Amino acid sequence: MPRSFPHLPAALLSAMACGALAKAAAGEGQPERARVWVADDGTRVRREDVGLPLSRGEGNAVFRPGEPIRLGALRAEVVAFQVVVEAGAEPVRGVTVELSALGPAAGPGAPANAPEPPAQGQGAGPAGTISIRRFVEHYVEITRRSRNEQRPLESLGWSPAARPPDDVHLGFLPDALIPVELAPPWAPYPLEVGARETRAVWIDLHVPEGALPGAYEGRVVVGSASHGELASLDLKLDVAPAVLPYGAVDFIAFYDADPVAERVGGGPAVEQQLWQLLHEHHVDGFASVRSPAEVERLRAAIDGSLFTEARGYRGPGAGVPPGAVALGAYGSFGDPGEATLLRVEAVADLLPPTVDDVMLYAIDEQCESPRGPGWRRLIRGSRLSSRVLVGHSCGEVPPVEQDVDLVLTPANRFDSTWARAAREAGQRLWVYNGALPRTGTFMIDAPLTGLMADGWIAASHEVDRWFLWETAFWHDGNRGGRGPIDPFTVAENFHNRDGDACLGDGMLLYPGTQRGAFSSRSVGFPGVFPSMRLKSLRRGIQDAGYIALARSASPGAVDAIVKEVIPAALDEALDSAPAAWSSDGAPFFRARSALRALIPADASLDAAGVRRALAEAAAARRALVPLPRAGQASPRPFGRWSTTARLIAVAGLGAAVLALVIGLYRRGKQGRGGEGR
Repeated sequence: MPRSFPHLPAALLSAMACGALAKAAAGEGQPERARVWVADDGTRVRREDVGLPLSRGEGNAVFRPGEPIRLGALRAEVVAFQVVVEAGAEPVRGVTVELSALGPAAGPGAPANAPEPPAQGQGAGPAGTISIRRFVEHYVEITRRSRNEQRPLESLGWSPAARPPDDVHLGFLPDALIPVELAPPWAPYPLEVGARETRAVWIDLHVPEGALPGAYEGRVVVGSASHGELASLDLKLDVAPAVLPYGAVDFIAFYDADPVAERVGGGPAVEQQLWQLLHEHHVDGFASVRSPAEVERLRAAIDGSLFTEARGYRGPGAGVPPGAVALGAYGSFGDPGEATLLRVEAVADLLPPTVDDVMLYAIDEQCESPRGPGWRRLIRGSRLSSRVLVGHSCGEVPPVEQDVDLVLTPANRFDSTWARAAREAGQRLWVYNGALPRTGTFMIDAPLTGLMADGWIAASHEVDRWFLWETAFWHDGNRGGRGPIDPFTVAENFHNRDGDACLGDGMLLYPGTQRGAFSSRSVGFPGVFPSMRLKSLRRGIQDAGYIALARSASPGAVDAIVKEVIPAALDEALDSAPAAWSSDGAPFFRARSALRALIPADASLDAAGVRRALAEAAAARRALVPLPRAGQASPRPFGRWSTTARLIAVAGLGAAVLALVIGLYRRGKQGRGGEGR
């Protein structure tokens, strides 16, 4: 006999009400009219994400309906936000997003004698002017996640327990950022927003070092050809007097020049623009030089002169050279020998003294190879012994057991005990790449905050340099690779013989020109475009500068903030748990604001001061966050929730279960009624 429910207790009715409220909060109600809202730079909004709580200001760090967009910055910083246009029941055509030039705010706090802003608010203006750059966010459809074919829940980007959920990583995800002035018909500007869809414009604000501190204001006006003006939003930017150090933590990124030239085109302009774009994001290009001719080709990048206004560069880190150069990346000099040593010496002799680390890259991920030890013996007996470090990549053997000067170890295999022993033995230890839950991941189908977290991790752990294995991997040229892709339509760009398939691995840049088979998706720009993931990495590196500046005045408070944002990373984390940091940008935004408040007025640090401050942060971190013992769970954000939040979560779970039971009951009742007719 079917069971009926003639009387529901009051508590269950209350839970049902809570369930209804939870549905409303989740944004199940579709907006009937177009609306505009703003997201921070740690949030990825899919094309189909309409009715999100963020659009109503709930949990949104930068936007509340009816209030100004509020941002803060240091001098020499780039801050970013996203303007999201959401269509209702009908499409919105010809959408424009304009931001007026930022000028001094009226009233107290306005900067005195601020320079006159440029008329259009685009690009560079007079010295000290805040420059504005706008990008169309381009979407790529994700139908299958990064994975291993034999172990689908695992990938090179995460352990199974740390796999980001499907419900926010399948669908149309934005990643490539195309300047609005270059937007092609297949990623148009003005925007075309389909019914019940979103489109977005990413906006960078570069606050130059010469900007006067104080309150600035501007206005974001969103209009459309089909619906007229959609929104007019005030923007408030508070510029603190402190100066953000450039490249507070060292990230170096490799690129293979030949595939870039094959896809985008050769010539110095393309390669120089790639270097400048990386530098603009506080990332060093990793020059791999094998001949005197290659040194000469890259000399302006290696000595830092490429990053000056004379060479068309207007961004942070003017004139700052990269910290490392590779002699023959990935073992391209081959086996050690006297004849080859002469070639190495000829190249090394041409490198400027500004390069801190000259690394002979002996071999890649072959710990047992004799190349590293062989090259080390050869270099030690040569006149390069005080100039060149011999290194290779290996993550399975303690560095002190490896007969090389420098070891690159996968970031997700970093062991602080190994690292300490290596330093005590006079060795260098870099990390490379990374995977959830120990570090962020390259993959597109993962939260943007992972790469943001990497900057915080580098600032609070002794990782030396962080090496990114590729940035323009559009050719899928690995052993087991499937050949070139169009990255604007296909996210799955990496395959290997072990059954791994990755989305966006080694691909932080997009081609501005595509030749050959993919020419129909070419913008015609002689260079490369950034990704949202590169912007997220920049945000984390800049946050490391915040940490260094604030810690020089308030070490205890800063260490507590960093621990709150990054409860566990590297060998503090366990692969049996998800990543310990938030997948939302808001906690990072709020923590950044708290750090900014701790930074003394007019604070600045040179490179040595930054290194000293962050070394002290890493030493303090070990006392605050001990390594997990066997069987111990790593810290989780849930563990920091208040009792009230836990009760709400439990109540929400109960309401969901109840709603399911009632739904099944009603469905069953309807089914029985049909059978009786």
